[in-house]
Amino acid sequence: MSFSPEFLDRVRKFKKNRRAYNSLRILTFLFLLTLPAELLFNNRPIVMRVDGQWFFPVFRDYTYKDLGGDEEIPVVSYKAEMFDDFIAGREADAVSDLLFGDGSVAVDGPTASVDVREAVPRAFWALWPPIPHSYKSFYTSKTLERQRLASPFSREEGGVRLPGARMERHLLGTDSYGKDVLARLVYGFRLSLLFGVALAFTSTVIGCVLGAIQGFFGGLVDLLGQRLTEIWGAIPRLLLLMILSDFLSRRGESTEAGHLLMLFVIMNLTSWMGMAAHMRAQFLAARNLDYVKAAKSLGVSNVRVMFRHILPNSLTPIVTFLPFSISSSILALVGLDFLGFGIRYPAPSLGELLSQGQEHLDAWWIMVPTFLTLTSLMVLLTFVGDGVRNAFDPRYK
Repeated sequence: MSFSPEFLDRVRKFKKNRRAYNSLRILTFLFLLTLPAELLFNNRPIVMRVDGQWFFPVFRDYTYKDLGGDEEIPVVSYKAEMFDDFIAGREADAVSDLLFGDGSVAVDGPTASVDVREAVPRAFWALWPPIPHSYKSFYTSKTLERQRLASPFSREEGGVRLPGARMERHLLGTDSYGKDVLARLVYGFRLSLLFGVALAFTSTVIGCVLGAIQGFFGGLVDLLGQRLTEIWGAIPRLLLLMILSDFLSRRGESTEAGHLLMLFVIMNLTSWMGMAAHMRAQFLAARNLDYVKAAKSLGVSNVRVMFRHILPNSLTPIVTFLPFSISSSILALVGLDFLGFGIRYPAPSLGELLSQGQEHLDAWWIMVPTFLTLTSLMVLLTFVGDGVRNAFDPRYK
């Protein structure tokens, strides 16, 4: 695949802008660093071997029967007393664990077991992630007196010296629900960036199609399209997103992925209008140019003229606005999460962490890292957007 000299010249100008180019490299490095988050931050073993058989708990769920036991009970925690009894060979005919709403298990919770029989311990080996906490795991410690809002450093409170949460590898402490803050930051950063890129891409595609149709055909099509866009755009965007998100959330239970997809669809209802306006202007200006008239005179279809001839010559607003569209998409998601209308807890969310930080101002380990993460992400995207805009500006050398 060969690139045109104009494109290569724009790439050269982008690389010449050291601030933009280095920002893109840093952003790419951070994103690639978060991709294997399940292998770095997880309360499940990456791989384990039980009685000569290999299992991969990070990638799939198992029951005790899958691992060689007698009970068809899901393994919800690999650090629970129930799992320790299973590895030690102590089976039970009836077992009851105290489960939290997110599916995690309380290690020191009440258990009821009967007819416990001694057996030969199972051969067990496991490879654990460096940080044995995921974004939704609640791991009860026998050494930490305070599980929720635990500071990473030891401190005195009420005349009592509380140990730091770092001793249990909570490097940034825990939130108000006992979840690991660093794990939620890493997962939240990845989710926010992926969501922003996906939303910017789909809204750009929708905006290009609708704007191209209005600009190319003009007349009554353009008039009706503009009036409908103005009516739809007159509705406050944030208010519309909040109402739709809250209404659809109450229609029934949904998974984390289902709720995120619902938010994605809702936000696509309004995010296309800016790009549509720019593409409409591009197609209005280009439809009367000579190469478009020549293509029409040769019998080329309207769709081919629009997307094969005019669109490649109208890429400047698409490329230059894409980084800023990603930033606005991320901020929209963070804003909804902060107000409580976004992703459901315990799904990782930068906005939800900011909300917790506001509620618990004394827990600086929640607000400060989250604020720095979100600010750094926005600054890097802004620098990249400035570099792309300058690269496509013929006045920039």
